[in-house]
Amino acid sequence: MQNKLFYKIFFNYIFILFFLSVIFILIVFNFTKKLYFMNIEDILRDDSYLINENIKQFMQNQQYKEIDKYIKKLRSDLNIRITIIKNDGTVIADSDQDPLDMANHKEQPEIQMAFKRETGHSVRYSLTTRQEMFYLARKFDLGNNNYYFIRTNFYLKRINAGFIDLRNKILLAVFFIFLIAAVFIYFYSKNFYKPIYDLKHAAMKIASGDFEHRIHFYKNNEFKDLADNFNLMTDEIKKIFIQLNEKQEQLKTIICSIDEGILVIDETGKIIFVNKKFNDIVNNICIESKYYWEFLLPPELIKIIETIKKNKNDILQNIEIKSKNFLCQVNFIKSYNEIIVILYDVSKIKELEKLKKDLVANVSHEIKTPLTAIKGFVETAIEETKDKKMLHYLEIINSNTQRLINILEDLLILSNLEQENRKLQIEDIDLKEILFNIEKLFVKRLKAKNLRFLLSVYQEKIKGDKFIIEQMLINLIDNAIKYTDKGEIRIIVYRRDDDNIIIEISDTGIGIPEEHIPRIFDRFYVVDNSRSKETGGTGLGLSIVKHCVNLHKGEIIVDSKPGHGTKFLIILPNKKV
Repeated sequence: MQNKLFYKIFFNYIFILFFLSVIFILIVFNFTKKLYFMNIEDILRDDSYLINENIKQFMQNQQYKEIDKYIKKLRSDLNIRITIIKNDGTVIADSDQDPLDMANHKEQPEIQMAFKRETGHSVRYSLTTRQEMFYLARKFDLGNNNYYFIRTNFYLKRINAGFIDLRNKILLAVFFIFLIAAVFIYFYSKNFYKPIYDLKHAAMKIASGDFEHRIHFYKNNEFKDLADNFNLMTDEIKKIFIQLNEKQEQLKTIICSIDEGILVIDETGKIIFVNKKFNDIVNNICIESKYYWEFLLPPELIKIIETIKKNKNDILQNIEIKSKNFLCQVNFIKSYNEIIVILYDVSKIKELEKLKKDLVANVSHEIKTPLTAIKGFVETAIEETKDKKMLHYLEIINSNTQRLINILEDLLILSNLEQENRKLQIEDIDLKEILFNIEKLFVKRLKAKNLRFLLSVYQEKIKGDKFIIEQMLINLIDNAIKYTDKGEIRIIVYRRDDDNIIIEISDTGIGIPEEHIPRIFDRFYVVDNSRSKETGGTGLGLSIVKHCVNLHKGEIIVDSKPGHGTKFLIILPNKKV
């Protein structure tokens, strides 16, 4: 129904009009009927007084037969039924019946009412006359506590015909008034609805993008104000829409010009946005409003998308597409339930990193040979020289040469650990045996500082690469000894409830300030440069440790406070890596 609101307004008014008409008719009918009964009651009351004046003498003399004759004679003149009743309810005269054949009337409702209030009336069906009648009873006193009742009855059939005729005239008048009012309501509703329809039509035009549409009302009322405000709002929406379109085009141009592949999908997998770079990377033409699985995307990328759809956690992962390396960043936007995939081409960076690592490895390897030769000649010169001043210089050269050799050895180890696709030699390792052998390497340094070396190995056998595990433990213990002047080095190995192997290496050394902890695994980063020079540190030990842990898919946690020592907690999965 196009004009649903119009009909709603119209029929609501019609319903109200009908309801008021019914109420009016009921009130008029009741009032008219009440007037009729009041008029009848007045007539019957007057008749009762007249009859009483004429029969009062007969009642005092108890001439009941004369009263009955008089009443029957009076019936034709007054055209009403008259009944005379003694105080005990006995009928002594009746205009229509033989009083001897009539029952006692003491319990009649109008008699009971007249007994209490002097006058009583009722409307009921008469079994004697077999008609509906109006009864009026009046109580008259004869003195000496003697009284009687005059009851006059009016046949309602006589007034029903007149009342029905009046009722029909009222109904006809109300009907014509209703029709006239309905026509008026129709045109009023139409005029009231037209501005609303125009506003609705205009709103639909605006919603469809026609911002040039305007509405004009010429009557100076609230609808004209509403139309003016609507037109003003349309102008503002048009400006905002133009600005949004410009911003959207600008943003789309910027996104399309970005050198990273971008894909946006909703929670159902439908593609909301994709730029040209993404299609170039995956060597496919993904279309918006289609589902991403309809296109041939790299399996690794599909796996990442499925993972984030399930877990709703952001992912940052390196993947390979068409022999190129990409950093895949996938974010879940909770407010929109959308997934954004960004592919960064890191192939050149990976190549540069590889060149850098190869250069470091090659340079380290090439420099190590002449440094070893220099160290050998310096040591020979130290043994043969007699000049104390020259001996001092030679020892400084020898110390720094050894430090360079240590740095090169650590760089070679680190380079070896950082090799791509490096395969671990997984085997059963006896940690207790490895730790005992490592203790022998540091026994002199431990004795020199008078440090206790405490071992608590509750889990001896683990799976891993023996060489890498040894390098990890050696560097951690070496680091602990360097920065501990007194106290102990404690190592605890045990299996946790989740089946992971825990290695705790703690010392009572100088500790690490909190602001340095995030960077201690960076290459060549040292907390205390002066102490590192004294101990011959290279700044690569903890970086090697971090790589060793990562290669075993483990985790390393640092807990340290200055002056209270440091604890390294290593968590290794006890399964094939």
